[in-house]
Amino acid sequence: MRPPILWITVVFGLGLWAGLSGSGEWGVVLSVLLGAGLLARRAPLGAALGVMLVAGLLWGAAALREEAASCNGRWANQPGTHSVIVQLTDPVSAAGGVAEGVVRGSDCHGVLTIRWPDEHPAHGGTTWVVAGRFLGDASRGVLVARRLRQLDAVRRGRGALRDRVAERSRRLFGAKAPLVDALVIARRAELDAELRERYARSGLAHLLSISGLHVAFFAAWLNVVLVRLRLSARARVVAGTLVMLTYVWLLGFPAPATRSAAMLAMLDIAKLRQRVVAPRGLVALAALCVMFGDPWSVQSVGAWLSVAAVAAVIWAARATERHHRVVRLLAPAAAATLCTAPITAYTFGTVAPIGVLANLAAIPLAGLAVPGLMVALLLSSSWLAAGAGLCLALLDLVAKAAAALPGGHFIMIAGPRAAALWLGVLALAWWLWNSPRRRWTIAARTALIAAGLSLTALYSAFTRLSDCRCLTVSFLDVGQGDAVALRSPAGRWLLIDGGPRGPQGDAGRRVVVPFLRSHGALQLAGVVATHAHLDHFGGLPAVLDAFDPAFVLEPGEPVPDAGYLGFLAAVEGDGAAWHAARRGDRLELDGVTIEVLSPDSAWAVSQTDINEESVVLLVTYGATRLLLAGDAGIPTEAHLAGRVGHVTLLKVGHHGSRGATSDRWLDELRPAEAVISVGAKNRYGHPAPETLARLRAHGVTVLRTDERGTITFTVSSHGTLAITDVGHHD
Repeated sequence: MRPPILWITVVFGLGLWAGLSGSGEWGVVLSVLLGAGLLARRAPLGAALGVMLVAGLLWGAAALREEAASCNGRWANQPGTHSVIVQLTDPVSAAGGVAEGVVRGSDCHGVLTIRWPDEHPAHGGTTWVVAGRFLGDASRGVLVARRLRQLDAVRRGRGALRDRVAERSRRLFGAKAPLVDALVIARRAELDAELRERYARSGLAHLLSISGLHVAFFAAWLNVVLVRLRLSARARVVAGTLVMLTYVWLLGFPAPATRSAAMLAMLDIAKLRQRVVAPRGLVALAALCVMFGDPWSVQSVGAWLSVAAVAAVIWAARATERHHRVVRLLAPAAAATLCTAPITAYTFGTVAPIGVLANLAAIPLAGLAVPGLMVALLLSSSWLAAGAGLCLALLDLVAKAAAALPGGHFIMIAGPRAAALWLGVLALAWWLWNSPRRRWTIAARTALIAAGLSLTALYSAFTRLSDCRCLTVSFLDVGQGDAVALRSPAGRWLLIDGGPRGPQGDAGRRVVVPFLRSHGALQLAGVVATHAHLDHFGGLPAVLDAFDPAFVLEPGEPVPDAGYLGFLAAVEGDGAAWHAARRGDRLELDGVTIEVLSPDSAWAVSQTDINEESVVLLVTYGATRLLLAGDAGIPTEAHLAGRVGHVTLLKVGHHGSRGATSDRWLDELRPAEAVISVGAKNRYGHPAPETLARLRAHGVTVLRTDERGTITFTVSSHGTLAITDVGHHD
């Protein structure tokens, strides 16, 4: 029988979700239906569920009001310059970057993300007056600091402790300090994208974002110390709980760590009172505590992954307690991987089964490394740092080996289909586990799994061996929008636009990020946002979350659009260098030249149509020239007349609308092939019949993403252009 607290937690979470999304009427309907369904059998439980659903609705509505009263919430609707007093959470180096600060002494409140300028180093815990422009919205905003003045140089509070930890980390561990900070205090600002991607591919990403596992390590070693001090059981519980809560406070109460701390505290209390604890009830009660403390955790992927993983581990431990030692060893990691796979597939488009094996080595190493790092930082001991550093190096070696193993991770287009696929795998695993365990059946299952893994590994290896040192240009099938990925001969990536974001989903998270990951991209040399329309920049914030581009290029014209300001906030929050694209700008990328043809300053200022501000790029590799026109129309084509010349491939402007790709333009360019990035059955009627007729009249071969999916061209060093891959529709 499932404990009532499980249903109470689920219902409270549903009400909270409805309250945060502003769907209060659905919460009332749900409460009535649930109450009617359960009241017939168990009146007290039905009443409790109804009360908790309403409580969730009210708690969610209160969280929305709290967000609206924060500085982010108020400034989102007030363009212009704002000033505020903040106390920094973490130190900021002389190179500047992204910092967090807690608002002090203002008519608004909350935590601000600040784009800190260079040449203004600051300690964590110090207090500053910051003035600048706010970009973004209530949930994701950045204050771009233009003026700073220090009010209090004394380090105080949580920021002071985190500053001292980061200071000792730099002194003791040098170049490894960013990884140490991530493992100990959840400070990930200085982690490079390549390291993050390596741990994600190896199934060890949970080690970089303070999870419940870190708190468990901390609590286990803390308990050893308290036992050695010969404290009574009650004193150990009190002291252990206080120290553990202090550590979670230092971390900033992330949902996974808070969940783990709540579970461990309740377990200690149950043992002290000699009570039997139902595992499902324990997980549910801990999740309820987390949602009370942080209402927004119900929408946090990290929180969902944490609860799913710990529930899977508890189930696996109980289900395999009478099995062979090898089964007991592998079952928790396998169960956690399978149970979290639908969530990671839906959200990130990636699943790493290799993590089942990698965690067997990584978790014991982390169990030694993390407490060792903590003690080394606490005592400022160089010899302890050396020992912990060895464990850290071995941990990184495991991550490198697991990430490099062919077939160790799967990358797909994120979304419901990917989640459904892994739900099917989970259902199949459940069926196999509960089917009769005859020897021949087990052998057949093992052979089937081995064959599947071998085929995956061979396919991945063949794909890698078939890579050439060429320029590849991929026009991604993102629906009605644009996204073009360029890979240089040396393997560096440039992304032009990120596809749309809207009710149909986020093309950046669903298509672009999985595509880049599946082709081995670890970082981006740069990102270009051609102009301020959502079908071009909408997916770029998700790309910025996943990768660290060195720069972002965009037209640089002020556009009073909330979505575009949110994109600029994501750029500032990522810490990438920002540049306004202007005619004559050139980028050399491993022998590939990318040149900006438009806009120039006078042209950009004179335009009233945002499409005509599009960044038009000419890509040259050897004798091959490719023109990427964004959404530029006939006015821009006329402005560029006589300046471009013959090109090999044209990315047709504005999705093939009738207002672009004129006869005069085609007479000058004389492309052999043209690509139209367009969504199937779009409401704009793109591509226009007139445009297609003009292209046919000029003998141009037309390729469309709505018909052929993602289209990839390869350009050899000899200048040969060829289609090497045509994708499938999502």
